[in-house]
Amino acid sequence: MRLEKISPSNWEFELITKHIQDILLVLDQDQIVRFVTPSFESILGYCSEDIIGKNAFDPVYHEDRERLMNSHRESIVLKKPKVDEYRVFHKNGDIKFLESRVMPIPNDANKLVVVSIRDITLRKSMENELEKRKNRYQQLQNHLKNYSQDLSQVTKLSELKNKLIQELVYVLPESQPSISVFNRVTETFEGDAPLELLPYLPKLIIGKHQHINHQIHVLLGYRHDKAYLLTINESSLKESMDSIWFETFIFYTVMVFESLHVIENLSNQLEAAIQTNNRPHWILRLLFNLSEKQRVELSRDLHDNVLKDQMALYKKLNEIITEYSFDGETQTQLKAIEKGLSESIHQIQMTCNELRPPLLREIGLLKSLEDLFDYTQLSSTFKINYKMKNSEDIGLNEDETIGLYRTVQELLNNAGKHSKASNLYFYIERQEDKVILHYSDDGIGFETEKLTPTYKSIGLSGMRERIRSLEGNITFDSSPGKGLHVRLVIPINH
Repeated sequence: MRLEKISPSNWEFELITKHIQDILLVLDQDQIVRFVTPSFESILGYCSEDIIGKNAFDPVYHEDRERLMNSHRESIVLKKPKVDEYRVFHKNGDIKFLESRVMPIPNDANKLVVVSIRDITLRKSMENELEKRKNRYQQLQNHLKNYSQDLSQVTKLSELKNKLIQELVYVLPESQPSISVFNRVTETFEGDAPLELLPYLPKLIIGKHQHINHQIHVLLGYRHDKAYLLTINESSLKESMDSIWFETFIFYTVMVFESLHVIENLSNQLEAAIQTNNRPHWILRLLFNLSEKQRVELSRDLHDNVLKDQMALYKKLNEIITEYSFDGETQTQLKAIEKGLSESIHQIQMTCNELRPPLLREIGLLKSLEDLFDYTQLSSTFKINYKMKNSEDIGLNEDETIGLYRTVQELLNNAGKHSKASNLYFYIERQEDKVILHYSDDGIGFETEKLTPTYKSIGLSGMRERIRSLEGNITFDSSPGKGLHVRLVIPINH
């Protein structure tokens, strides 16, 4: 039997072009379609008669057409392949995203080119959705951060109500928020209110959502025998991240609502005390305890909600990058987003540690201070020297422990921001029924007469008030060019 060489026949060529998934086009130098594979119809809906003999760029989205035509001409002139991404109208009017590779046929008199076209609509849809979610997530994060900061300035219920409504209208435009007031004495609503809520009022729990007739009702709290309820449209929470944001938003609001009554009652006493410069210890301690409580709650909320959400988003993004292959700029952008999320997670972890000192109660004050010194030293230009004496059982209660820890924190912050010191010295010892801290540095110093106490200060003046709240004493000795020397004494209350 004689074997003959077999060449591809017409039916083999037809078989290949019929079943190839990507579109293959052959265009002449006038951009007229000379040949097209059947996949053109399966991807874009046009049959071969709709496109052969027509300009190949007619279905291209108008904003992309001129750019794509110029790229095609450039490929012919330079005789080099060109790759482009662009949008095309499907026959049914939908927009499809395509990626094409133009390859000029060498030494062809008619300057024909072969165009290989891939449908990347799914990939583009994923990229756009990812970008949309990232932007929405960042928007919610920023608004939550700004709202929590704004709440720190709220001292009246009317201010809280205004900020709450303004924030909801801006972040959830379809929410149509309203606040109803129910008088528990007369058992009536003040003004317009949803009467269908009456049967549900006894079941409402502060801060918890109640879904009724496509609306969400939240009991914010009670005040002077009145119940305050927030109502929004259920449909305004379109994504899971919107629901998470709303839950955290309500948490902040309820926390401030509960604190307002106490703050308002104390404000008059506090103003009178400030006028006489005779602030009672219990008021000072209450203020610092409230501050610490808010720090703990905010740290817990950041850790349990925001941090976990960001870590989940980071994991999903990492899975997408690992599972799918993205080219060029898209891959670079996704990697940049992944890096940004990682840095954001690290920053939130640092903020949580700053708000709530890690393991302060579990490992004790002295070990926590050693860890704080070591951690600060890693990112500081000054050298920290510290010594502790008779410190095996320092004997401070929780308020005193936190007070001393926060004072050391503030001394370190002050040194980093203002002192320009090269060396810091801490000496802590226990003497019978008191704990003494000596601090000094070789920084630029300042005029101590400029140090005036203020509740808004978080610097050295704030330290004075904190130590006074513990019935202790603190003194500052400094002058320009002479560094800073601090001595504080805290009595041990058994």
